[in-house]
Amino acid sequence: MTNAITNTRVAVSAQRILHEIAVSERHLQQSGLLTSHVKDGIAVARAVARRTLNDCATHFATLAPANDGAFNPTPEPELA
Repeated sequence: MTNAITNTRVAVSAQRILHEIAVSERHLQQSGLLTSHVKDGIAVARAVARRTLNDCATHFATLAPANDGAFNPTPEPELA
């Protein structure tokens, strides 16, 4: 459970970073400060955040369902 919580926090952090990158990029573009060097730096930062998010998604996909057998649903009786 702790790994899932930690992974969730990392994923949310990566999403926030991607949002902040997009907002910063838009502000730089609107102010005319978005040079090719800045674009390159933004691309690297975006790639790192996306990779982190993709790694979190991969981790979540490998998790087993939470039902460990403690709850075994009984079939509902058929209605006549």
